[in-house]
Amino acid sequence: MTQFTRVDRMDPNKQNSPTTGPIDEESTVLLNGAAKACQWNGQEFPDGAMVCAEGIAYECSFGKWVKQKDGC
Repeated sequence: MTQFTRVDRMDPNKQNSPTTGPIDEESTVLLNGAAKACQWNGQEFPDGAMVCAEGIAYECSFGKWVKQKDGC
């Protein structure tokens, strides 16, 4: 079972990494350098971290939050 950190919805007045997705299994993603952490309301999360906001799951991937196809 995937572990999610429960978070509040993104606050535009705080630092947040961009969101994208969901991404299809066959998609090609261009990566810009090494793995980067993501920000959610000013809190830093490592690459690969999963968060849940308002029933939507996001994964930190190379500095961006990728919306997952399944909820949390």
